[in-house]
Amino acid sequence: MTFSNVPYVILALGMIALLLVGVVLMTKAKAEHGRAATLGMAGCIVLLLGEVYDIVRIFTLESVIEAVGVSNITAVYLVTALIGMLFTAVGVGLLIWAVIARRTPAQQPQAPNWQQPQQQYGRQQPQPQAPPEWQPQSPPQPSPSPQPGWQDPERPGWQNPQG
Repeated sequence: MTFSNVPYVILALGMIALLLVGVVLMTKAKAEHGRAATLGMAGCIVLLLGEVYDIVRIFTLESVIEAVGVSNITAVYLVTALIGMLFTAVGVGLLIWAVIARRTPAQQPQAPNWQQPQQQYGRQQPQPQAPPEWQPQSPPQPSPSPQPGWQDPERPGWQNPQG
């Protein structure tokens, strides 16, 4: 490796660190995002392998030149560059797929089966009724009875039980 390759290797190591962080974050997000996180993690791993491949290619370039000769280096370089480009294309493709992948929505907690509190006094307001197919299937509930205790006879809607 020559001195001119040092900046490339430093940048490649930075990219490797970034991709490792991506793998860790997507592993943690797998429970929430499901298949999308798995696809993103696979994309980061493929890109990580591509960066490792490029670093190995930089270190072995001189020995490859000696093995095949200077006249054949163009063909060898073309093949090695295509392999590197394949890693990049597959990795980016997986990341794009992860972005557009359908996520399973987080399950909503079931609402408790509770009734509205009964009014203690005053006029009964009509409650809007939902269509029957929207209403939960439960046994009919008895209508609310008047609340015990003193009730103001001056308030409209109060009925005297004696008359």
